[in-house]
Amino acid sequence: MAQYAQEHTPDQVKAFQEKVEINPQVWLRLLALHRDERLRKCLEHLPASYTTLYAIHRMSDEEIDAAVQQGVIHLKASSHAILSWSKQNRQRSGNGVPPWRCLLVFDREIEKKEFSIMRFRLNEIAREYGASLMSEWDYIKNDSASDESKQQVISELEKKILEISRPFYDRMSDEEKQQAGVIQLENLLHLDITTFGWVTRPDSKTKIGKGRPYTPPYVYKLALQFQVTDSRSQRFNCKRRLRDLAEKQPDLKELIEDVLATYMTA
Repeated sequence: MAQYAQEHTPDQVKAFQEKVEINPQVWLRLLALHRDERLRKCLEHLPASYTTLYAIHRMSDEEIDAAVQQGVIHLKASSHAILSWSKQNRQRSGNGVPPWRCLLVFDREIEKKEFSIMRFRLNEIAREYGASLMSEWDYIKNDSASDESKQQVISELEKKILEISRPFYDRMSDEEKQQAGVIQLENLLHLDITTFGWVTRPDSKTKIGKGRPYTPPYVYKLALQFQVTDSRSQRFNCKRRLRDLAEKQPDLKELIEDVLATYMTA
């Protein structure tokens, strides 16, 4: 990929990405991993998940060394575990909020894919200056008791999602797994909600479309998304989605009411 990107024009790279059906954001992240020489120094500890590797890539040199020594980085580590440790470590060291902050103001609406690519590039620039790119959903309030309770709920939701999603994962073809970015079952936890919805449809060969029923894993995934963010607007949106779904799909109404009452009361 790195050689192809170096030897071809941006238009040729874009055409190639469309041909092999790889998301441009995934392409950029894989190139970033290729350029990160630090990862080669701890190969024996690295998990076989590009999402987790990218979470490690976003860490500072000191954080990587400490995470390896503490056993945080290991063969089965998840990206969520890495990101949570990094945030908590920065808070303990007093680096949770940088002394200088930058606010970006746009005069037009930014599409999700465009924003993701922009955020990736900004993160690369921030790393060159020894800074950290932060945003509303990157910041965790310094409340150890609350964090411990939240982590317990998140772990429980992740376990539920993996347990009830396995049948959908097992019947996916290798091509579908590659298209969705699911190398192993645990990768389901890190898919965006749209892709996750497609993967856990009753007929995984049919992409998302009107009339396709949602499933229990999707309900729990929204609950997990609610728990991992501290953004009020994002939490409100998760609840709204589930309430709308309960009206459109009555067979999930009882489950949704239970999930809202159990995991989404905050």
